[in-house]
Amino acid sequence: MIPFGNGNYWDDRMEHLHRTEDVATRLHRVLVVDDEAPFRELLVRRIGRLGHFCDSADGGARALELLRSEDFDVACLDVMMPGMDGLALLSAIVAADLDVVVVMVSGVGTIATAVEAMKLGAFDFVEKEPTVDVLRATLERAFRHGEVRRRARQMEMVAQQWETTFDAVPDLIAVVDNNYRILRVNKAMAERLGRPATEIVGETCYCALHGASEAVSYCPHGRSLAVEQRHFVGFSEPRLGGHFLMSTSPLYARDGTLLGTVHVARDITEQKKGEELLQRAHKETERLLASMSTFLIEVDTQWNVTRWNTAAEACFGLQASSAVGKPFRECGIRWNWEDVMKCVDNWEHREKPLRISAVKYARADGTEGFLDMTVNSVRNDEGLPDGFFFLGSEVTERMNLELQLAQAQKLESIGQLAAGIAHEINTPTQYVGDNLEFLQYAFEDFSRVCEICDGVLAAAKASSLTGAAIADMEAKLAGINVEYLRVQVPKAIEQSLDGVKRVASIVRAMKEFSHPGTGEKTRIDLNAAIESTVTVSRNEWKYVADVVTEYDAGLPYVNCLPGELNQAILNIIVNAAHAIGDVVGSGSKGKGKITIRTRRDGDFAEITIADTGPGIPESIRGRIFDPFFTTKDVGHGTGQGLAIAHNVIVERHEGSITFKTEAGQGTTFFIRLPIEGGEEND
Repeated sequence: MIPFGNGNYWDDRMEHLHRTEDVATRLHRVLVVDDEAPFRELLVRRIGRLGHFCDSADGGARALELLRSEDFDVACLDVMMPGMDGLALLSAIVAADLDVVVVMVSGVGTIATAVEAMKLGAFDFVEKEPTVDVLRATLERAFRHGEVRRRARQMEMVAQQWETTFDAVPDLIAVVDNNYRILRVNKAMAERLGRPATEIVGETCYCALHGASEAVSYCPHGRSLAVEQRHFVGFSEPRLGGHFLMSTSPLYARDGTLLGTVHVARDITEQKKGEELLQRAHKETERLLASMSTFLIEVDTQWNVTRWNTAAEACFGLQASSAVGKPFRECGIRWNWEDVMKCVDNWEHREKPLRISAVKYARADGTEGFLDMTVNSVRNDEGLPDGFFFLGSEVTERMNLELQLAQAQKLESIGQLAAGIAHEINTPTQYVGDNLEFLQYAFEDFSRVCEICDGVLAAAKASSLTGAAIADMEAKLAGINVEYLRVQVPKAIEQSLDGVKRVASIVRAMKEFSHPGTGEKTRIDLNAAIESTVTVSRNEWKYVADVVTEYDAGLPYVNCLPGELNQAILNIIVNAAHAIGDVVGSGSKGKGKITIRTRRDGDFAEITIADTGPGIPESIRGRIFDPFFTTKDVGHGTGQGLAIAHNVIVERHEGSITFKTEAGQGTTFFIRLPIEGGEEND
């Protein structure tokens, strides 16, 4: 607020105070105080006929009660009253600062009494039973005196309010005349200069600010006095150091004469410091963004690119100058825009960053690469959406290494399982071979039977079948156990077919398990995939545990990476077999049990693998998914099994793997996979 910002402020305020009705025509309130009822009633009637409201009191105590509870313009007090006389009542009115004009009325008044009443604060003194004309004239003078007094009080109140406001303003204010001499300063200015306001008034601006004499017409911050101005000033003088925003307004008299100017200085030193800190922080942020190894692309609410850091230039082979300001879809990145836009859709409603893995894109050299990134929404100070940004990096080399590591782990697992798998294949192969050898010999016997039957058939046709011929046939057949062949040959064939199926199942399971995959998710029968893994690992568990499977027949196909998921499940099954082996030894103490279940849980497929091993010690439960962590002896485990399982399930499939364990009771792993498998992220 600038108290003198408008030169007519004071005159306008005074004009407002004078906008009142004519005193003679306005209804006033009068209180008559007299202990004599006849005179009191006479005076009330006469005042009423003059057009004013009139009330009365028969003594000082009642009069004070009325004056405190109601507003009266004039109080006519009888001087001589019992108890509290008129002068005592007048003193009480003055002491209580009641806003009423007092007229003393007395039939035995003296000059001394009148003088004393005037000294106490009475406005007029009249004799009892005044004529109507005298009463009218006395009241009109009293009314006008009351109005003047009220206006004076109002003016005093306005002045006090102005003084309070002037000194309460935190800005520095100085009122300067046409000769640049200071007429007035507020409390803030005096405190800033460290001197009383009374010492500053009368000095030139230069002297007040610099403590040195200077030409009277010189003002370091004055411009044209008659023009309102607003400008920034940076002070360096020790008396008023800092940064200020200056406002200068002309001060006019009612006739338009220029009296001087009002200078208001707002201290913005802290604001300037904050702006400088913000600028430095902005520069540091820009340097940080430029030095980041991850790319940053920011997009505003209009889908225009607003930021493109150095890493983005290197990753996409596009300069910031060619991308910033363009629509996001036209910035030049060569990737599958449909998949990316699906992830960005509804970004303003997301509270958490959305992760997008293995996004294919064309590198600057034209080769295919992969990106991992997150979509993060940006919000303004009010919490409203203000755009979004991509933060990510190229992971092509890492993915290649991960694929190589996964394949190496598969080969390592196959190598570890090779002897068992060979045994699994050798057993059915052996009894298939034995059965084929038996069938070979059986076929020779069947051939001889056929020859005998052919001879009998020929003799029968020639009507030469004799008793001797029949006896010879019986003798030959006696050397062949035809009944035995009838029973054993079908069994041999059935066993051979079962053995072939067994070998085919193992080969198929090996093929499914060891296939390197395409790196893209595909929908698979999760139950069948688990069954093939159980088959491949059979030699690991069959001596120490029985495997019980409880598959959910209604489980839908799950979108996943088959090879990697098979590897993860294999690692957990082998771990379970080894854990049970630590309890039962080679099987001499009986077998444990591995229970594998599948079920649907909303949008997720859940796999549980429970074992009856010793459980996981509490001291290592927080480390079992750490790479290279193992409790096995050197040469008996790399510690990569559960680490790879965790990476495959959590990172590659956006699922979860948790466990529940109890010492001496075993461990259960819970695997949750999204059925849709995040197709938009592939």
